[in-house]
Amino acid sequence: MMRILLIEDDRDQAFLAQAALEEGLGEIDFTLAETGGEALNLDLAVFDAIILDFNLPDMTGLEILRRISQRPHGPVIMVTGEEVIEIAVDALKEGAEDFVIKSYELQQLLPRIVERTIASFQQRRMVEDMAIREREKKVQIETLKRVMMTLAHHLNNAIMPVTFSAELCERSNYAPDTTRRLVDTCIKETHRISAILERFEEYVESEEFKYTDYLDLKNAMFDVEHDHAES
Repeated sequence: MMRILLIEDDRDQAFLAQAALEEGLGEIDFTLAETGGEALNLDLAVFDAIILDFNLPDMTGLEILRRISQRPHGPVIMVTGEEVIEIAVDALKEGAEDFVIKSYELQQLLPRIVERTIASFQQRRMVEDMAIREREKKVQIETLKRVMMTLAHHLNNAIMPVTFSAELCERSNYAPDTTRRLVDTCIKETHRISAILERFEEYVESEEFKYTDYLDLKNAMFDVEHDHAES
């Protein structure tokens, strides 16, 4: 069921608007607020559309738009009896989705205006959400690239001593103690590689890398090495 909030101090106008909306849209959940203060006390995010009269007893429609700009809310249709272009421009700048002039035809047109405004609002939100997701995806890809570079750097640092120790054992006849130390070096570095890979796997599984700054991840991997060295 469509939820519509009308902010209007004229009860006769409110009655006509409600009747027109119910006739044109079918069953609706209609809420009337007769002052700006009353409207601001409501949870505006629950309404599919907000019809806002410009002239209210306690504040103008523009002031309401400014005060709800940082709050979640549905699309706002500003209605005024004054055909002043400056008001229309200001209303749209302040976040109104549409601006209409009061006329004899308004009540008849109101259901179509509401439907059009809701559709336009939803389409714009969908495009904005897609753009946000695309930006997030690019950040995630870039972050993952940097994580992989960091991982490769640490793995390379750990592999070099293993390779070097193995080559020395193969090419030289060392005393058992020296050979043992080289083997211990290989074991230590393979443990370090395992610790780095295990920590990386934890990041991937928890998807922390999607939202964590690269420097934090880099330091986290250094922490893995540091912790392992102390163990």
